[in-house]
Amino acid sequence: MNHSLSSLLTFACLLASTFATPVKRDGSYSKIFRQASGPNLRNGVVELDRTFRKYGIASPQALSDVATEQKSAIASGLATITNEKVAASGGNGEGSVVANPMLHDSQYLSPVTIGGQTMNLDVDTGSADLWIFNTALPAEDQQDRTVYNPSNSPTYHAVTGATFAVNYGDGSQTYGTVGTDTVEVGGISVQNQAIELPYAVSASFANDTNSNGILGLAFQSDNTIKPTPQPTFFENAIPSLQAPVFTANLKAGTAGSYQFGFIDNTAYSGSLHYTPVVNSASAKGLWAFDTNPGANVAIADTGSSLLLLDDDIVGAYWAPVPGHTSDATGITFPCDTQLPDFQIQLGEYTATIAGELINYAPTTDQPGYCFGGIQSNMGQGINVFGDILFASQFVVFDAGNMQIGFAPHA
Repeated sequence: MNHSLSSLLTFACLLASTFATPVKRDGSYSKIFRQASGPNLRNGVVELDRTFRKYGIASPQALSDVATEQKSAIASGLATITNEKVAASGGNGEGSVVANPMLHDSQYLSPVTIGGQTMNLDVDTGSADLWIFNTALPAEDQQDRTVYNPSNSPTYHAVTGATFAVNYGDGSQTYGTVGTDTVEVGGISVQNQAIELPYAVSASFANDTNSNGILGLAFQSDNTIKPTPQPTFFENAIPSLQAPVFTANLKAGTAGSYQFGFIDNTAYSGSLHYTPVVNSASAKGLWAFDTNPGANVAIADTGSSLLLLDDDIVGAYWAPVPGHTSDATGITFPCDTQLPDFQIQLGEYTATIAGELINYAPTTDQPGYCFGGIQSNMGQGINVFGDILFASQFVVFDAGNMQIGFAPHA
């Protein structure tokens, strides 16, 4: 073994010994509540462009241009929202916190305590990084929002030599340094959890002053920390949970929750239908599963809103819808159209998504037209199931058996 390789392995081992320790609580579980709040600022073009960037899909130039124009309007609207303080309580393995779906279900925010400081984070099953707005950012990116200050945390430790960088399809990055701190979600606490402290974020994140960062709940292999990717909060919490699961119960427009460590059998109707998590090069480290026969692999992603699907699936859905239009900026339809329900296979289970959930939002440049919640994945070999799916289905993320379960909401 050469000296440089030996040094790298030694450094990696030191990093591993620095990171997470779950706080043991036999049979622990936690429930994170959400409640409806926030103005309707959904914008289909911006959301489509954002999801493309998240998955490294090159947006058509026309889509990027229109999205850039419309982001300023969204930013202005976001500036009118008052940041809300949220209360958290917990103990003896049980806890609850308020989680607010902002922008009428286009983004779900949950209060997470990091080093004694409460941050409203976007819970994202489509990523594996926990990064937060912090005092290392430029002053303009700290304005009108809560930022994490490592100097105010008695449990924070910097990790020398560790960095992270989340790349997006438009070439932008969120990148910075790495530390560890105690992270608590409801009543579940993990000591020495890896946290990522950017000193640069893309404008789309900086403009959203309600969100203080991302809590990724995918798998370690998708984490971007170098030289050694680190486990997510959920992975580190598993030893202290009653069961190695979490669930998403995110109904449209009504109270819902994320639950860690148990499955609430009153939250769904009928039986849960499980399908294995698949290991795919296009969805490495993500909660991926098979869908319609012959279709590309699918991802269950609470950090996205739309359904991005293969063109044959998209075409079959929109073909009978009168007046729908399709161009580089997405698929739209007359708002007074009653959309048909959408059926899709999730493993061997056929899920039904109500047509009303596929009416994503009115367009800003086509009076009387709305943006469709089902859009093309541009032939990129991956299907993304965002919050429109979660609005119709109770979803179980089971790390013990490496499977995902679906059932209609109760």
